[in-house]
Amino acid sequence: MGKDELLLIPAGDEHRLVDNPSAPLTLVIACFADRILEENQSLKLLIPEVKSRFDTPYPAVHLHSYRRGAVRDIYKRMLLEQSRGGPEAVAVLHAGILELMVHLLRGEPTNKATSLSREQALNGTLDYIEDYFHTPIRVKDLAEMCGISSRRYSDLFKQRTGKTVVQYLSERRVAYAQERLRQTGQIMYAAVAAGFSDVTHFYRVVKRMTGMTPGDYLEEISSDAPPTDVDKG
Repeated sequence: MGKDELLLIPAGDEHRLVDNPSAPLTLVIACFADRILEENQSLKLLIPEVKSRFDTPYPAVHLHSYRRGAVRDIYKRMLLEQSRGGPEAVAVLHAGILELMVHLLRGEPTNKATSLSREQALNGTLDYIEDYFHTPIRVKDLAEMCGISSRRYSDLFKQRTGKTVVQYLSERRVAYAQERLRQTGQIMYAAVAAGFSDVTHFYRVVKRMTGMTPGDYLEEISSDAPPTDVDKG
């Protein structure tokens, strides 16, 4: 096990961690009993998924900048709640285990994490955008994750995606808003859910990127929908 890695040791497996004096590490461990697995339906679904995705008895991933910070925050929150006790704390601890499993599934397996650290850092910001596009995101914050200037980050981002950060974010938000529109037909809800705090701005961005307003989009998908039995009658 190396620096910035997340590892799952299966229940019942006898193991011994050996210290390497030349590479000191801080090891943080979260353990859960078999009964937790039986009580938590989501965990029962995630554990087999983890086992099926890794061709090793010890699933391990390398944590890039975003996931490293997220995992550290999970452990800190779990440690705090463990000292508090009570049903609320138990709920947070269970949620923390689930979040760790998700990061394990979405992380880069250690046997594939061969790219340069800068590339890993950029990948981390793309994952961060995917998870938090519905919240305010600044180029400055993304650049800080990579430890580079905002200008340098913007250049690397454009080279990687072919888009500016603003364009990339807008496309992701509009795509998500369209999903919500198809499901609910509610323009205000779709705008807020996708991260647009101003409906006027939402209309303007959608019009610029798709050539139609949210209302036009609703009419289009409504006209494309197959007729119902009531329509046929």
